[in-house]
Amino acid sequence: SNIIETTLEAHLPAVSEEMIIDAVDRHDSPIGEVRRSEVFRQRINFRVVHILVFNKRGDLLVQQLAKTRARHSQYWGSSVAGYLFAGESYEAAARRKLGEELGIFDTQPSPVGKTAMDDEGCLKFIGVFSTIHEGPFDFDREHINALDFISLSEIRKLRKSGSVGFTPTFIRV
Repeated sequence: SNIIETTLEAHLPAVSEEMIIDAVDRHDSPIGEVRRSEVFRQRINFRVVHILVFNKRGDLLVQQLAKTRARHSQYWGSSVAGYLFAGESYEAAARRKLGEELGIFDTQPSPVGKTAMDDEGCLKFIGVFSTIHEGPFDFDREHINALDFISLSEIRKLRKSGSVGFTPTFIRV
């Protein structure tokens, strides 16, 4: 298993501000490629994936973004989220991100649907997936400050009270 994971990781381009992603039109069809760092400056439409990880009780795993994150630092968001590489499918990105962010390689996320939202003048397409996993999670501590399973009713209460910041994309999803 470790050999397979290491081999897969060796063939993936680096995830960074310089990663190459698809520029897409208003219908989510690729029209070119762009560096991730240029998306907001050039107002280019793009794709991301969000995976909602539930435990067997139905609680949702949420992640608190690290202090070092450029956007929404220390806000809480989806269990896993990230940009798609140029040419990558939503499904492949969902599997990749589960491994990168949580160390989960033994589950196949199920598609829930797709939505879109405005993000700083860009149209962001969001492929949404879900899976069930109890952990343990080997999470990326450079990007994630904390993880917690929370009931959906508790998330609604926290959001309504305003006592906890949630990312705009998580709220949309």
